[in-house]
Parts: sequence; structure tokens; C-alpha cells
Amino acid sequence: MQDGSRLAKFAAELGFTLDDFQVRSCRALEDDRDVLVCAPTGAGKTVVGEFAAYLALEKRHTRTSPSHGTCFYTTPIKALSNQKYNDLVERFGEGEVGLLTGDITLHPHAPVVVMTTEVLRSMLHSRSPLLDGLTHVVMDEVHYLADRERGAVWEETILYLPAQVRLASLSATVSNAEEFGEWIRRVRGETTVVVDEVRPVPLTQHMLAGGRLFNLFSPTTGIVDDTLDRYIAHRQLADAAPPPGGRRGRRRRSTTPVPAGGDRPEIVARLEAEQLLPAIWFRFSRSGCDAAVTECLDSSLRLTEAAEIPQIREIADQHTAALPPADLDAVGYSDWIEGLERGFAAHHAGLVPAFRHAVEDLFSRGLVRVVFATETLAVGVNMPARTVVLERLVKPTASGPVRLTPGEYTQLTGRAGRRGIDEQGHAVVLWNPDTLPAAVAGLASTRAYPLHSSLRVGYNTCVNLVDRLGLEGARKLLDRSFAQFEAERSVSALSDAVRANTTVIDDLEAELADAAGFAEYRSLYERLTVARTTASAETVTALARAVRSHPGHRRADRVHLLATAGRLAELRTDTRRMRAEIDAVTGRLRDTFDRTLAVLEERGYLHLDPAGKSAYVTDEGRRLGRIYCTSDLLVAECVRTGAWAGLEPCELAAVTSSVLGESRQRSTGASGSTTPAVDEALRATTRLWGELAATEERHGLTVTPDPDPVAVKAVHRWARGDGLAASLRVAAESGLSPGDLVRRYLRTLDLVDQTGLCRRDALPPVSFTLT
Repeated sequence: MQDGSRLAKFAAELGFTLDDFQVRSCRALEDDRDVLVCAPTGAGKTVVGEFAAYLALEKRHTRTSPSHGTCFYTTPIKALSNQKYNDLVERFGEGEVGLLTGDITLHPHAPVVVMTTEVLRSMLHSRSPLLDGLTHVVMDEVHYLADRERGAVWEETILYLPAQVRLASLSATVSNAEEFGEWIRRVRGETTVVVDEVRPVPLTQHMLAGGRLFNLFSPTTGIVDDTLDRYIAHRQLADAAPPPGGRRGRRRRSTTPVPAGGDRPEIVARLEAEQLLPAIWFRFSRSGCDAAVTECLDSSLRLTEAAEIPQIREIADQHTAALPPADLDAVGYSDWIEGLERGFAAHHAGLVPAFRHAVEDLFSRGLVRVVFATETLAVGVNMPARTVVLERLVKPTASGPVRLTPGEYTQLTGRAGRRGIDEQGHAVVLWNPDTLPAAVAGLASTRAYPLHSSLRVGYNTCVNLVDRLGLEGARKLLDRSFAQFEAERSVSALSDAVRANTTVIDDLEAELADAAGFAEYRSLYERLTVARTTASAETVTALARAVRSHPGHRRADRVHLLATAGRLAELRTDTRRMRAEIDAVTGRLRDTFDRTLAVLEERGYLHLDPAGKSAYVTDEGRRLGRIYCTSDLLVAECVRTGAWAGLEPCELAAVTSSVLGESRQRSTGASGSTTPAVDEALRATTRLWGELAATEERHGLTVTPDPDPVAVKAVHRWARGDGLAASLRVAAESGLSPGDLVRRYLRTLDLVDQTGLCRRDALPPVSFTLT
């Protein structure tokens, strides 16, 4: 590293030595190249993002470019944006860093601005003036591009980003990093791909069974440890044997399964005795996390010292200061604070943000020793632990339970091992009859985590593409997408075969063309061949006479030429089949785009010329281009037709909450009375959804989610000023947790603002999301 380089100056301020992969990544940025960095969790990828911010700040503060030099640091979730904002403020100073998450705006004109990726995508669509002077963009957790629901945002952003902006993409380890990097290189220019697969803190894999902690792998053979295998086999035999007396006793089943080897408080105590705390215990349901905390509260478990309790309470008070006492009571403050004071807590999206942030703060300080968390904690939030516990290897989904993939297992266990603190991290899987050592070993040993496109050509995307690039420009951009890149890669062997066939076909056609008049003979010969199995004897006799009397029948090379013609016909058929397969794969994106355009034209959001060569977006289409949600066209239809006209702000918020498309559970009926205007607007919304769904089915598109009024009454209560406590009581009747309601209300505020019918500041804000 050259002493006079910008990287050398940056590194000198860090207080630690950069790893080789960090140096290579930062040098790429310093040399004005894009960079894709793939490294394990905790390896230090964010240093590369901080160097991008450093370069932008340096450019901003030079005398030659006082107004040029801005870095946008994007993350997949608001909680991570909040955390990264605090980190960068500590690194560069409060005046240099801003925050934009949709519901929070702080110093948007700062030289370094942290935001969710959706905010940047929206800015690119709207050509925001904040883009002026942009020199660097960091896309943290860029592997989110594969997320089925939100991944398209990352892909669109990479495609839209101006070529002169340097892009630093930070990803967990993926097995097709070179392929992904090749696509970025194709659409953005010179890109350096840096892959580092070495964990900064080695990870030891364990299995806990019968109260005993086993190593999963033998240190000598590298396969499942014999001692563990023998113990599990013994347990399986013992469990299968009938009880004494020859018959099985009846045992009352618990509704909450207890892990093999003891109840949860006992296992936590065992981990403490083995010096394996702090730990993150992953359970894949919010209720499961809460139930585990309740079990610990009902036990004698205590993981803290008396001297730590005042500090714990002080930090908790700082995070909850904006919540009035009534709201604290409504969200279960007393049990929550008792758990914190005893050293354990839950962490999931069902908690109000203030509680989640407090848990993160306390855990990072070592004051909370065990967190029972859903997998959302694995998404970038900086809460490393010494140990990660996995209770099961199956997680619930909307379509039923599914087993963890190797990539998910690695992402979860990647939180184990604190750099600079722990000599090694520990992953502990709890044994049960459905979780065998070989299955765990398979997950832990697999290193193939490919990254695939999840680009979805939705209505908002279509109108923004056409409005910005025109019809042909939109099609060309889709042709440059990672989705299309992968599609073309998947049929590359077929494309090679088509090219080889085409060369042979050209040669055979040339050979047959040199045989003057033979084409007519070949046609007669083929007709005779078919007629012998399908036609009358009279027809066969006539064709046979015509064949024998044709000059081609007397050619010495007749047999060879007929064989050549037969081979030519087979090659043509085979080539047509392969081309059809290629078109079916590579044309899907364009086909979906064209079908979507047809729906938009029917509804008046854009106009296509009769030849389909050009299009322009209407004013209603531009409004649709500013609406970002799963049901974007339904929202636009409600605005266009006046279904939501004349509503009070609180009524508009209530109705809008029904079209967010994010319910974890569908409501079983009406959500309770609000106002006649809300009820009528909901009926109109449902009628419009029915019309839209029929149109989508006719055009072969995925149907927009139907409206769900599960949160309507609770959002209405909050929006009219009744407060969080009153709203939570209503939400509980519909099965919504506090965190569900808070997140839904925040998204409702965003969507209300996007409709243009009401400004979000006409509704009560959520003042405790950033702490």
C-alpha cells in the first residue's frame, strides 16, 4: 500500500490492519472501478463501504469539487439503515451523514446518505435532484437480489444507476460470484470481483443431545464424529423400545415441543456453564421466540449480576422514552424489562422498534446474554455472538414447512464468533428424531449458494421504464437484466448446438443445390413414402410411376442425395425445436412485459401506437409510477376511479392499509365497523380488485393480492389520534402483534403519501422508530 495513496490515509485512521481482500476491494474503488465483494458474515466487508464514503467525502472537500462528491449507502431493511447511520456518524461525524428510510429524513443533502434500496430505486425513477453530484453507491447485502418479494429492487437499481457512479456491492458468500460479477461488468463496465471464503473467526459445529454437547465433526476424519453417531443410534433404539410391562404408557403431549436434552432454561444454563454465551437462539416463529422468553421468566434463570441492572434499565429507558406509560403497558413492558434485567430477550419483527433497538444495544454491550430470534436477525444487523443455537432445521412458510438450505444455514450460523473477542465461534444444533447428524453435516459442509435473479416485470416497473426510456429502450434494458443474462446462460448449450446445426445445414443445402432438378425428385419421393401408409393403391401407383420416370431417378448418386436430404430434414426439425426452446426461455421476460403493457393500455395508463413500436405514459401512468407496493395498479385504480375520493385522512389510511399485501395471516371476516365512508371505500376497492383480477387472468398474468381488511380498524384508530395503546387493543383482536401494526402503519403512511390524495404529515407520526 503506497503511503501517499488515499487508501493508505484511510487505513491509518482505522486502528487495525486491513485484510488482503479489503485492500484489493478498496484499491478497485480508488482506481475508479466498480467492485463486488463476497465474504462471510463478520469478515469486515463494510470497511469497503466506508472507504467508498471516504472517497466521496474527500472529493466533496477538495477545492476543485466543492459540490461534487456524494455517497449513498443502501441497505435492505430500515433497522439496518438506522444502525449503519449511527455507525457512519461515529466514523465521519453527524454533519457529514444523512438518513432516508421513507419514514425518517435526516440531513438528505449530506455528503454521505444512508437509505433503504427502495428509496434509491424511487429516486432513480423520479430523477431526484439529490442524485446530482453522486459519485459512489454502496449496496450492502446485495445478495438480497435473490429475494422473491423484493429482489427486483436491487436488480433495477443496478441497471438504472448512471455509469459514472462507482458501485460497491457487498454480499455474503455466493458460489456464482464470478457469474454475477460478469453480469455487472456487462451492464456497468469494468468491475473487480473479490471473493474471500475464510471466516475471520473459525466456526466449530456441535450437536446437543441428552444434555451432552458433542462435536459434529471428528477432528481427525472430518466426517460426523463416531461418538455422536453411536449416541444418537443408542437414543433411537431406546426411544423405540416399549416401556417396562410390555405396553406403552400414555403421555400428555405438550403444545410447545421441548428440545431433546432438557428444557430451554436448562440448555441456556448449560451453555453458560460451557462458556458459550452470549448466544443467539434461532426459532422460526415470533410466538416461539416469545414462548421461550416466557419459559425463562417462569424459571429461576438469571444471567446478569445485580450491578448490571441499573445500566440495563437506563439503556432500556433511553430507547423507550418516546412511549407513554399507557403504550408501554399495552406492549408488555413489565415482562420485557424483567427479561432484560435477567439477561434474555426476544428479537423479531413483531416487537415495536423501540424494544428491538434496545435489545440490539444491550446485546452488543454484553448485558443481554441470550436472544431468542427469528431469522430476520441474520440479515445484516450487527449482533454477533459467541454461539448460535438452531432448535430445528425446518422453518414455516406460507406454503408449508420447508427445510433450511445450506445458504440459509450458513447465513444463520455466520453470526457466531466475534472478531477480536472470540478465538472461535460455535454453532449448536439441538438434536431431535427429525434432525440427524448427517443432515446437519450436509448443511454445514455445502458451499454452493448460487445467486439468482428474482426480477418481476410489474406495473410500476413498466410505466417507469417506458416513461424514462421509451418502448424500445425499455425492452433493451430488460435484455440487459440479470434475469435475461441467466436465461441466456441456461440455454447456451442449445445455442451452441443451433450454431453447429446451422453450419451443417448450409453445407447440405449447398450440396443439394448443385444437383440440378433433384429437389423436385426428392419431393415426389417423399410424397410416395407418405402415401404408402396413408393413401389409396391408385394414388401410390401414380406416384411410383412419376418417381420412376423422373430424371433424378436415374442419377448414380440418387441414394446418397436422398440420404443427404433426409439428414437435412432431420437437422431442420431439430434446429426448429431448439430455437423454440431458446425463445421460450429467453423470451419470457419480454412476453411478460408485453402482457403487462396490454393491461396498462386497457386501463389508460399508457398508449401504444397500432404498430407497437412506441408508447407514451399518461398522467395516470405517471401517478402509478410513484406508487410502490405489491398492489400498485389496484391502488392507482382506486385513485383514478375516485373510489377513495372524499375520505378524511384517517379514513384514507384505514382503507389504504388493506392493499399492502403483507398479511402473515388472512382475516376471516370484517375487521369491525369504522365509518360508513370506509366501509363503502372497502367495497369499491374489492369491486375494482375483481375487475382487475379478471383482466390479469385474461392476459395470463399473476393476479394482484386481494384486499385484506385485517388492520383497517386498528390503523383507523391510530390515524385518528387514539394512540398506540388503543390501536393495539384493536389489533390484538385481529391477531396482529405490536410490531405488525407499527410496520403496517409506517407502510400505510408511505402509501398514503404516494397516492397524492393526502400528505403523510396529516396523520399522526411514529416517533420512536429511530433510537
